[in-house]
Amino acid sequence: MKWTFFALLIYALFFAPGQGGMEDPILQAFLSGEFGKLDPLVTMVFSFLGIFPFFWTALYFRSDQYAVPAWPFALLSFGLGAFALLPYLFFRKKEKKARPRVQNIGYALSSRWAMLTLLLITLFLYIYGLLFGSFSGYKEAFLQSSLVSVMTVDFLLLVIYSWWWIRKEAPGKEWLCFFPLSGALIACAISLRKDRQR
Repeated sequence: MKWTFFALLIYALFFAPGQGGMEDPILQAFLSGEFGKLDPLVTMVFSFLGIFPFFWTALYFRSDQYAVPAWPFALLSFGLGAFALLPYLFFRKKEKKARPRVQNIGYALSSRWAMLTLLLITLFLYIYGLLFGSFSGYKEAFLQSSLVSVMTVDFLLLVIYSWWWIRKEAPGKEWLCFFPLSGALIACAISLRKDRQR
């Protein structure tokens, strides 16, 4: 995961196509609230990157048991996505430290009702993005906007990260990753009882 993080960082800094900063047309549209100018697929992926941090915060909190605390990385993911999540995997140490309060918050955030709520929002976004968006429009936005190009790679990396987590926590359910985000939410709900019994 360490080299994956550095590859993502190098891509974002030096190779991501499109305009960056305040010259980025997609960023300008988001900041001005002109969502009608955005392709629905772009809005869908952007929104997914808002839901993913809730999912990973729940998981990081409920498994926060190492010497280096997981919760700061989880909270930073709301702004930085995988840029914040991946470093935890190589900064944490093998030594254990109990954080029952943080873990209880994690169990609450990953409850079946919480995952169901996020799943319904995700399904609505799928319908909106796939029915009204276009891959050609997304490709154009990817080439024009540094924000879209970086968030696309960030999203794909989080999907791969989800596969790794599902393989570890819910063996046999890895196929759920073929349904980005929604599959991870379902796997999280399935694994909750097993995690509680450890």
